[in-house]
Amino acid sequence: MTTVRVRPKHQITLPTAIVNQAGLHPNDLLEASYVNGVITLVPKGRGAGEEDLMAYAGIAEGLYGKTRQEIDANIRQLRDEWER
Repeated sequence: MTTVRVRPKHQITLPTAIVNQAGLHPNDLLEASYVNGVITLVPKGRGAGEEDLMAYAGIAEGLYGKTRQEIDANIRQLRDEWER
């Protein structure tokens, strides 16, 4: 069991070993609860709205075509539709 100190502003520092075991990263959220004299911190995970922006990289690959010519033609067609 590891001991941590509660700082004047109610802050604690988690030991590196525990952070590594839990797979925590900067800005991760923890849900805190107090039941029957026990404080529990549970990683909230990276739920909706909390995902890294890079999780969306490549999500639309091939949407407008596979070649540069196909992509240009599709975008040109969409732009022409906007002008109507």
